[in-house]
Amino acid sequence: MARTLVLLRGLTRGCNHWADFPKQLNEAFPDVELALIDLAGNGLRVDEASPLTIKAALQDIRTQIQQQNISFPVDVLALSLGGMITLQWLVEFPAEVNKAVVINSSHAGLSKTSERMKPLTIAKLVISVLLPPSLRERIIYSVTSNNPVNKSVINQWILEAKVRPVTRLNFIRQVFIARSFKTNLRIDKEQLLLLASSSDRLVNAASSKALAEETLVDLIMHETAGHEITLDDPGWIIKHAATAFGF
Repeated sequence: MARTLVLLRGLTRGCNHWADFPKQLNEAFPDVELALIDLAGNGLRVDEASPLTIKAALQDIRTQIQQQNISFPVDVLALSLGGMITLQWLVEFPAEVNKAVVINSSHAGLSKTSERMKPLTIAKLVISVLLPPSLRERIIYSVTSNNPVNKSVINQWILEAKVRPVTRLNFIRQVFIARSFKTNLRIDKEQLLLLASSSDRLVNAASSKALAEETLVDLIMHETAGHEITLDDPGWIIKHAATAFGF
């Protein structure tokens, strides 16, 4: 039976925001089934209300997986807010996850608000919510990627923002659950690998270091990529994912 790799995105981002990363995963791991899951309020599910707790977000994700007739246990690769949901998953239902790779995430009980999201970046993102999609997505790209401007990716994000706009209420809901994530991380360190970028301009890498210290889990740092390491250096992610998952 083929193994299933679940992909979870971050704050207000849907499956289409992965750009070419799923295709690159398919090429690297042809025998692995990919499951791209949208949190309620994002992507194909923009008309639904986002959960108000990380626990509820986890239940939302688990329900989506069950509705797709995917069998547990699964492997999980998650970014940012998706990483918080994954950490909760490892705490509550560890038998459902073979191994998880969590990228550029954080924990409110371990890091200051200013470390979890840099103040200047928060200001940019709040302002961007009020702007038209063409300007908003360019600002988001400038904050989350350290690569030169990729017009194809930005245009894809702009189209997604026009076709499936995340509501301001769901934006607030997702910010709230991210800010309130304080779960006691009783996690088997063999089930988790942490990846982060020291040049992340959205989430301070100190947040991933705090997670690693709390859970005694290995942390591997990228020196130059931005928050979207899967966009800036997908080969690096795939290399470490292959080792972690044993693909």
